[in-house]
Amino acid sequence: MRDAQADFCRRAWTSCPRCADQRGCPTCEAGRTCETHWRFLLASEGRKVFVQCPGCWHRWWHDTGAGVGDRPQDLDELPDFPEPGRAVA
Repeated sequence: MRDAQADFCRRAWTSCPRCADQRGCPTCEAGRTCETHWRFLLASEGRKVFVQCPGCWHRWWHDTGAGVGDRPQDLDELPDFPEPGRAVA
């Protein structure tokens, strides 16, 4: 059954773990967005997306892996600022 949140305008391109209908499609295998093998994008949370296959109606959370390891460790650290009135060396 089609999820109530399923909207044709909100799509994602990932492999369906149940029916694998994208197998053998040259466009999908090249990593491009295919007009046939897309999924309904139902929700997202951080780097995970909740999708539904329009072919077999299977729903699942998919970890996109986006953002993993691409942020430097010390990005949020602030530099030391001199106290007011003290000269900077």
